[in-house]
Amino acid sequence: MTAVKGFLGVDIGSVTAGFVLVDDCCRIVQKGYALHHGDIPGTVGKLLHSIDPRDIHYVAATASTPLSLCTQARYNNQIAFITAAKRRHPQMRGLLVVGGEKFNLSTFDPSGNYLGSTANTSCAAGTGSFLDQQADRLNLESTEILAEMACNCNGNCPQIASRCAVFAKTDLIHAQQQGYKLDEISNGLCHGLAKNIVDTLFVRENLLAGEIVFCGGVAKNQAVAKHITELTGRPLTIPKDGHLYGALGACLLLIAELRDKTADIKPLCLAHLEDLFNSAAVRPRQYYYPPLQLRLSQYPDFSSFEQYQTRRSENGLEVEVDIYQHLKEKQNIEAYIGIDIGSTSTKAVLMDEGGAVLAGFYTRTAGQPLSAVQDIFYAIREIELQKGLRFIIKQCGTTGSGRKFIGKLIGADHVVDEITAHARAAYQLCPEVDTIIEIGGQDAKFTTLKNGRVTFSTMNSVCAAGTGSFIEEQAAQLGCPVDQYSDRAEKPRAPLTSDRCTVFMERDIKHLLSEGYKVDEVLAAALHSVRENYLQKVATEKHIGKTILFQGATARNKALVAAFEQRLQKPILVSKYCHLTGALGTALILRDEKKSATTTFTGINLHQKSIQLSNTLCDLCTNHCKISIAEVDGRKIAYGFLCGRDYED
Repeated sequence: MTAVKGFLGVDIGSVTAGFVLVDDCCRIVQKGYALHHGDIPGTVGKLLHSIDPRDIHYVAATASTPLSLCTQARYNNQIAFITAAKRRHPQMRGLLVVGGEKFNLSTFDPSGNYLGSTANTSCAAGTGSFLDQQADRLNLESTEILAEMACNCNGNCPQIASRCAVFAKTDLIHAQQQGYKLDEISNGLCHGLAKNIVDTLFVRENLLAGEIVFCGGVAKNQAVAKHITELTGRPLTIPKDGHLYGALGACLLLIAELRDKTADIKPLCLAHLEDLFNSAAVRPRQYYYPPLQLRLSQYPDFSSFEQYQTRRSENGLEVEVDIYQHLKEKQNIEAYIGIDIGSTSTKAVLMDEGGAVLAGFYTRTAGQPLSAVQDIFYAIREIELQKGLRFIIKQCGTTGSGRKFIGKLIGADHVVDEITAHARAAYQLCPEVDTIIEIGGQDAKFTTLKNGRVTFSTMNSVCAAGTGSFIEEQAAQLGCPVDQYSDRAEKPRAPLTSDRCTVFMERDIKHLLSEGYKVDEVLAAALHSVRENYLQKVATEKHIGKTILFQGATARNKALVAAFEQRLQKPILVSKYCHLTGALGTALILRDEKKSATTTFTGINLHQKSIQLSNTLCDLCTNHCKISIAEVDGRKIAYGFLCGRDYED
């Protein structure tokens, strides 16, 4: 290759690395682009391997490029993209950039003057990282394959929640269960991502006439581009090298400075490509947190009189059964049933008149709350048969996200909201409690109390960062059984990871592993991220009181409890019933109120019935909830509304 006065432009983000080699006339001589998987020096080395280092006289980079890369100038990423786009598309009125972690829309007037921009929040929904994670979940080799499958899809695509990566996982599972093909699911993902971008960026003031240029890594996904065009009614210009506009723009900005003589920069004299990296600038392994050990808090051993697991059928889900009292045989035992139907797990307690928990039941909801409740009723009936006794159910109540659906189905005497149920249980377990930390499978709540009454309560929005599902998913990816997580995470010091979003947390975890951190150190780091996410996004830290009760199944992770103690420097109370508190609170409310001497409860023989379910989709909002409908005695009962609506709405 003829030697040129080469300008190397480099743009490295959270997911990808790209470069262009530009000559004096601003023409691209060579280019490259690849996923770096956390190995930035190795990836850049492979991309540049065919370039003679003597052809590189100047190096410019975007601000997101790591400091370990030796450069003569760095430029703001957005300015770099705008500079390249303006040179290639002088008449553009809008510039849409969608990358691994960020997306934004910049607008310009007819003369090319910058008007402003709109960008996403610290959430990965609508970004390239979101699609990368979903492609991995679908066992596809790359996002490119996902995009190709989406483009070739001729069938109907399912509605996939693009608001959160964890919720999207649930939708993927449901879509597969409903028989959607892989190309249809891929197309549904691309449509969901496109809709999130459009809903966030294309507000009325941004709908200017004229050319809109689409660039960034996601611009290579033709399915996403097609859906954006369909949703906005605006055609997009997709440049061939649009994914490299950050690197190109950095070069153009440096060339302009040299021509205007606003920068006094001497040409480089590189003997080897390795000289582009400064090993001294590579950050050594750093630890931000000490080991997770409880020092101020007492922790239960979760023992019970009898504990075992059972299942209704060979293909059914296991029910974890704890018998907490000695149940005498050949007795009629009066009891209240409280049932908590959550998005990821379903719990129940049998409680006597004195408030003692006779037995507790815990199983997975798995998107089928009716089946989960049938499994629990089977477990209750099994106790009756094995011990030769009978439970006389005085009343039954429900709480949780499926409380209305199951409540109608089983004739519940009371349907209780989750905040009230958990608060009642907390007051029973510790009358002095003034703060409840509750972290569930897909949501998290923060509640303050005074004398047993709720004074304030809030919960997370449509983001699953800092929830039980995220913890379980990371445990699975790191090859750690959930029941071993706490023991393994208690001992090591932990590095720092993102606390903003499940996708960004997962990205940081992979990066830490690539830098040589041990798996147990990364497990501990994930718990610190969960805690920080909860304290920043859910709780109001200044309102945290002196007597803190940690509720929800995640409280059975001792290391996570230690993470809260370490940060708050206060004792954290955990009950042996922490995973059952919603159900316990419901049972206590039934006993407290005693509305009637009779009950409308239809009985535990529900497990013997075959109730057919049909499915529909709700399009009243961007949640696109998958609704399950059961028809019982001529009545239609529905489940699946994440927003709190009823089927009648």
